[in-house]
Amino acid sequence: MVLDQLRSLIRPKDGPVVVVDGLTETFRLYHERPTGLKERLYRFRRSSWTEFDALRDVTLSVDHGESVAIIGPNGSGKSTLLKVLARILEPDRGHVEIHGRVASLLELGAGFHGDLTGRENIYLNGAILGLSKARVRERFQEIVEFAGIDHLLDTPVRTYSSGLYVRLGFAIAVIVEPDILLVDEVLSVGDAAFQRRSLRRMQQFKEEGKTLLIVSHDLDSVVELCDRAVVLDAGRVVFDGPIKEGVDLYRRMSVDPRDRARLAAVPSIGSRVRIEEATLLDGMGRVADEIDPSAPMRIRIRLVANEYLEACSVGATVQDADGVDLYEVHTGWQGVGVGPLVPGQAVVVDVRFVAHLLAGHYAVAPVVTDPGGRQQWASLPMPLEFRVRPGGGATGLVDLQGSTSVTEGPAVPLRGDSTTGPIPIIRLAEDPDAARE
Repeated sequence: MVLDQLRSLIRPKDGPVVVVDGLTETFRLYHERPTGLKERLYRFRRSSWTEFDALRDVTLSVDHGESVAIIGPNGSGKSTLLKVLARILEPDRGHVEIHGRVASLLELGAGFHGDLTGRENIYLNGAILGLSKARVRERFQEIVEFAGIDHLLDTPVRTYSSGLYVRLGFAIAVIVEPDILLVDEVLSVGDAAFQRRSLRRMQQFKEEGKTLLIVSHDLDSVVELCDRAVVLDAGRVVFDGPIKEGVDLYRRMSVDPRDRARLAAVPSIGSRVRIEEATLLDGMGRVADEIDPSAPMRIRIRLVANEYLEACSVGATVQDADGVDLYEVHTGWQGVGVGPLVPGQAVVVDVRFVAHLLAGHYAVAPVVTDPGGRQQWASLPMPLEFRVRPGGGATGLVDLQGSTSVTEGPAVPLRGDSTTGPIPIIRLAEDPDAARE
């Protein structure tokens, strides 16, 4: 651990200062958790939980001096990613490298003691960030003026509003003069005057060649401040590229779900490649949004390269109505790379399925990735939806093509509401000759 911290203080002359490779962060969601030993022994059972992946196979790198906005819907894993980079959380799987001094502002009032005054907390928080008392004293007035708390300096911080909390925390964090600054939602907290001061300070930070990673829903501010956007959705990186294109994609993702059908026809945005069109077809090659159980179907994906690509992988994920992934396939996983492609060149890829699904609503999400299938290069803002018609004789999620038989005893055909459809009754006899009769 000490070696890792020492290594993080040395910024390489060349190469990225932040490297995230295959990062997965998993939490346990407890359904019912015994509160003590007595309850555990009384119930004779252990706690039950469901594992939730807040981040799933996230891969990215940030070069020295870059300003990167990490955006996406609530619950997409943005704050979790910053906590991993700040070493508050350890990766469950994957690898993270940080080169350089890091300062972070992730939680309101993190590191503050509520019963201490603002003055005392400035020295306390400065010590936590590795500053000497002399260094804090030297910058003390600058911190107070930036935070705008001079009239509350000797008041316990538990009496501060949430806006004052974050103002004081941000003012302390920026005087550390870090190589990398991690900021979570500061641009949307505090009054307008403080937001302007924060924006100017981070702009100055950027001009000094420092690295900035910002989580914010203030899209106008991140467009002004950042050059690059990383868009997260359900713990995955769905876009990594120019800031304006990333913000445009996020805005399209955030529209009302009733607009899914309209947005599905909108070409995707990608820095290296884009999906121009994606169409659902039935087994006969006809456009369809409704199929029979266990019927063949395919998704036809037309993509266009924005730059030269040696190879890419094209695939799709089938999801249920709740967005749970049921099946995923990629050309790269099957040993086929799409390419090489020159800028402006188009290619059409068919992804075929046999929809072993029963009645319900489903979706297919097409995607273009690197050849290994680890980093998404392009995806549609909304998946393509389709419906599976009701089938006779079974219910559930998957179609296992089950059948029944009466091996002994009488059987009669049933009519009416007792069946889900016409089901032939098969009577099996032990004697093959009797069966032929």
